[in-house]
Amino acid sequence: MAEAASAPTATTPLQKLRAFALPVGTVLAFLVFLLATFPFDTLARRIEIEVQRAGGDITIGSMGPAFLGFRARDVRLRPPSSSGPAPEFRFDSVTIRPDLLALLGRRTSFSFAASAFSGTAKGHAALSNDPRTSGSLQSLTLEMADLDLRSLPLKEAFGVELLGRVSGKTDLPTLVPTETTTGTITLSIKGLALANATVQGLTLPRTVLGDLDASIVIDKGTARVERTQTKGGDIDLDLEGTIRMRPLFSLSQADLRLKLRPAERWLSTNQSMRGLLGLLQRQPDGGYLVPLNGPLSRLQPPVNVRF
Repeated sequence: MAEAASAPTATTPLQKLRAFALPVGTVLAFLVFLLATFPFDTLARRIEIEVQRAGGDITIGSMGPAFLGFRARDVRLRPPSSSGPAPEFRFDSVTIRPDLLALLGRRTSFSFAASAFSGTAKGHAALSNDPRTSGSLQSLTLEMADLDLRSLPLKEAFGVELLGRVSGKTDLPTLVPTETTTGTITLSIKGLALANATVQGLTLPRTVLGDLDASIVIDKGTARVERTQTKGGDIDLDLEGTIRMRPLFSLSQADLRLKLRPAERWLSTNQSMRGLLGLLQRQPDGGYLVPLNGPLSRLQPPVNVRF
């Protein structure tokens, strides 16, 4: 009788569920409370102040919680610029999810996703924790899908309007120091076209360039353009060469060769362009060679081509 009374009572599945649900429910209740009381408006204003201190400008329409992160809506950004007002980039929404384990190790990295320019982008970024390069990007992965080039502020930035839909992938596992940068970049643009461009004071009609495929491989700070070409349009383009990267990207040294192969039907309706192309080096295949050498900020073709 005594042995029977002292025997442990078997735990039922319902009791096990209750024992598990209590701590889980407590954690969930705490997270709901944290999200409901977190000062997202204060965080948005803080981000705006920090960007202004860095020389840029940003406005955030609203900010709220997202799964393991936060989401900002109606974001307008003007990056820092040393040559007049920078173009404005508009994002419908931007979601940031910090890496909690990285924070415990005193590192800063996060995943992100954005809806903008009629397309989407997502990726992951990590910042350097080296005191010499603190705050600089250490690594970056980015995937873009179906961005509308016409929605980008290219006309405001460069005075040229591009048409087409762009998708691409970027994988840069090492970005600092610059001489150790490695990775790959691939781009695809469907229906690329040029509009509202001026060459030697002459306004180009809308010029269809066709579909563009580009592939760039970066090794030890040198970007090699392996495949960048357009086909099926008024002008076929081929770009090859290298870019030696510098900490200030605008000072990176380019050694590029651009080949142009205009269609005869396009030349016949643009006789002034035929004369201008005569200033360039003619190739055996009937195309024209445009060498592009020097720092990116001062990259100029051998004739006065102004967009």
